[in-house]
Amino acid sequence: MTVGFAPLGVLSLVLRAGRVARKGVATVIRLLAHRRAAHRLAALDDRMLRDLGLTRAEVVGALDLSWRDDPTLHLADRRHSKILGASPVGPSAVRVTLVARDGSRVGRGLAA
Repeated sequence: MTVGFAPLGVLSLVLRAGRVARKGVATVIRLLAHRRAAHRLAALDDRMLRDLGLTRAEVVGALDLSWRDDPTLHLADRRHSKILGASPVGPSAVRVTLVARDGSRVGRGLAA
């Protein structure tokens, strides 16, 4: 009669569960730290927020997200979209499009 025992199988399951739990705890700690940073942003006055490229409404809106969502990522995305959406050239500037010899465009709407 043989008795089967798989201690390594059980050990690997326990280690895997530990890794998953550690990753989950680390994620929650990171989310809480980022939420705390967003609360510190909310404590700034409007001039300081404007210097950072944010508005009070954006900060409050980010803090209204679910606790599982990272408000600082939301704020960074908002600021990044503002930077990309803003036109770097004024109304009187000249737009230049670079074209390679084969006719393909090299750059898009670069300011001269």
